Amino acid sequence: MKKYASSIISILSMFLLLAVAWGLDAWLEKLRVIALSKFTLISGWLLPATILELIFACLLIAWLWYVTRQDNNFIVSILFILVGLGLHFYNYLASVSGLPLPMLLAIIPKSLSSLTSAIVAAAGLQRLVFGKK
Repeated sequence: MKKYASSIISILSMFLLLAVAWGLDAWLEKLRVIALSKFTLISGWLLPATILELIFACLLIAWLWYVTRQDNNFIVSILFILVGLGLHFYNYLASVSGLPLPMLLAIIPKSLSSLTSAIVAAAGLQRLVFGKK
């Protein structure tokens, strides 16, 4: 079990990071709407949003550091790629597939969720191609 502990932690932390990004996107949008309805200045929501993005970037870098320093696991790398690309292209696939899939409004281009899912896919590709053998 100890052999797979770092892989399990990296997978769980990936899902946690994606959930945090999705939650921050939804919260920042609500904050923006409330601030713009009550204040005429944009600074009512801009400073908290900027600080949260900085904190989230630090979390993302810490996750990348953890993922790249551990031993390479082929299955974990493939999972990162599939989850990252799946979430990154989900809204496009939901709109063109004709299936009754709900749109995930937080995962739109230029959102934290979209950026995080793209970085997760890139981390999986990096582990797959350049990982320790």
